Amino acid sequence: MKKHILLVFAAAMSVSAAARAAEVNYDGSKAGGLDNFIDVLDIVSDLAGNNHHPGPQPPQHPVYPQNPGHQQPGQPHHPGQPPIPHNPGHQPPPPPPPQPHHPGYPQQPGYPQYPNHPLPPPQPYNPPPSHYNFGGYRESCRTLSFNAQSPLSVTEEMILEEYGDECQSWNYGGPQHCRPVSNYHKRKVTVNIGSRKLEPWETERLEVCLRSPKQVEANISGMLYDYSVASRNDDGLFRRVTILTLTPGAKKPAQPDGKELEMTFAGITTSGDVRLTLKDNRADYFRGEKITITADGMNIPAIGPNMPVDQLLGSFVKFNVTAAFDVAGTYELKLMDAPKPGKYIVTLRFFRSGPLSSGAEASSMETFELK
Repeated sequence: MKKHILLVFAAAMSVSAAARAAEVNYDGSKAGGLDNFIDVLDIVSDLAGNNHHPGPQPPQHPVYPQNPGHQQPGQPHHPGQPPIPHNPGHQPPPPPPPQPHHPGYPQQPGYPQYPNHPLPPPQPYNPPPSHYNFGGYRESCRTLSFNAQSPLSVTEEMILEEYGDECQSWNYGGPQHCRPVSNYHKRKVTVNIGSRKLEPWETERLEVCLRSPKQVEANISGMLYDYSVASRNDDGLFRRVTILTLTPGAKKPAQPDGKELEMTFAGITTSGDVRLTLKDNRADYFRGEKITITADGMNIPAIGPNMPVDQLLGSFVKFNVTAAFDVAGTYELKLMDAPKPGKYIVTLRFFRSGPLSSGAEASSMETFELK
């Protein structure tokens, strides 16, 4: 403020001096003194109207300070001299004006904004629903065994596998991506068998197969009676049951078993020949029928190194004997007249003929030794 008062005072003094000079100048130079007076008044008027301090000066570059005799960037150049280009590295550019942005996309620093082309709002990903391709069923089978001591009603839970593919597209009409999947169906199967008689050694086998979630089939080929089969499904909200009812008819012809004949003796008799004695474990059941037995065997010779061929061939003893008998408790077969010491192996084959038998053949293998 003091500096401002001093400047006004100096200007007033200059006005006063200029007025006196105008008065003293009588030789026709009055016009020049008046001009000086007007110039001083302009200065005073400018000073009186300036109520603020001069603003801050633009910063000077630390390497290129402003000098009175040098042109600065952005200043007009003298005629005849090329303009000095503006170096953006010496003075930072003004910040860009704020740009509007879409509310769905936040502004990212360093990325340009396009007010005239706003980005579309993000759309939710909504692929088409997946779909299932049915492949089929892998049937589930189970074999149930029944003997003379088995109950007449049994229940088993069975599981059926359903297989297929689950396919998904990323967009409508696009390629599909499929993966194998499996579903499982549970069902209880109850088997009710009517009253029938089984021998102590007899066993019935029933094969039960779950072929679809509601389809149960029974295979009675392993059963000893001709059964009629009735199937009924009992399904509810929490109940999946199939009831199989087997009603017995006539008994099927018996299938022979190799264990029916048991070897009790094989050796040299008092008469000097070799005989084989067999016990029939089913004689009481098949009494009144016929049985045909075949014994086919040979010895196991001791073969030494460098044995001559004729001696090697002469060391083998073979026999094949077939005989038919009425069913009885024991059977005796003559295998050979002249015994030869050594180990023997024999295959027994037999079949029965009668109303209770099927005529099928059964076999077993036995060994014995002659000394």
